[in-house]
Amino acid sequence: MDQVFAASSKLSGSVDGMLSPFSMAAMDSLLAFQGEQGIKGDMVELGVFRGRSAVIMASRTSPEETLHLYDRADYFDRDALARTGTTLSFNIRDTFSLSAHSFRECGVRFCHIDTGHSFDATLHEIGLADHMLASNGILCLDDFTNLDYSQVLAATYKYLFTAETDLKIFMVTSEKAYLCRQPAFQLYAGAVLDSMIARMAERGISQVCIARTDDTPSYGAFNLRPKRQGETDDFYGADLYRHFYQIRDHSAPSVIARRAARKIIRKANAFRYFWR
Repeated sequence: MDQVFAASSKLSGSVDGMLSPFSMAAMDSLLAFQGEQGIKGDMVELGVFRGRSAVIMASRTSPEETLHLYDRADYFDRDALARTGTTLSFNIRDTFSLSAHSFRECGVRFCHIDTGHSFDATLHEIGLADHMLASNGILCLDDFTNLDYSQVLAATYKYLFTAETDLKIFMVTSEKAYLCRQPAFQLYAGAVLDSMIARMAERGISQVCIARTDDTPSYGAFNLRPKRQGETDDFYGADLYRHFYQIRDHSAPSVIARRAARKIIRKANAFRYFWR
């Protein structure tokens, strides 16, 4: 097992919270990949509770990096977090009180959002992350595929297709979505395709499958999930979807698609206003 993850997952597991072993492994895999690529920068977590996911993030920081933790109340397990040896910044703030001007750190390499999950809060927090995220940074959204919080999906896609942004989803799991900027999509999607199954195995999560059933300028994320009973292929429906298990550059068409979507939405809004 990866030795850094062996220590961080044990410490993280001792902290109260909902982060599953699968999500621990997926998050740590991407953080480790950033380290291998020499990608540096501070990290931010919006919505910390006790700090279970923060421990995973902290364990991949370097001495010159800081992990900035934001929560509306001081529930932090400071003892556990201190054991990571990471430089930490504790901030007791409601995210609605934050704006772009609240952040001096605009070269963040990893931002995890795990707050109350309301529609308005998610929309606001993605905007904050978009402001602070570095060109090669990763944004991680919690409960993205949890339909008890379906508003997270709605807020995410509203932001992606109506805001002036270059954020794009490159991977989803049963719990989270991982986004990067358009120019970094090939880097991160390529890492998922080429090494994520092996990285998960190195972290004790075997029998993992990758699924990708579409690849358009608007969407081309991979789904990382456990294999289903009787499933043997590492790539879901490889015979049918083999042409999607490659990485293509969609940077220019993606901008066009987003502009077209915004135009449609503006027309729809004008139509609704006219008929009120």
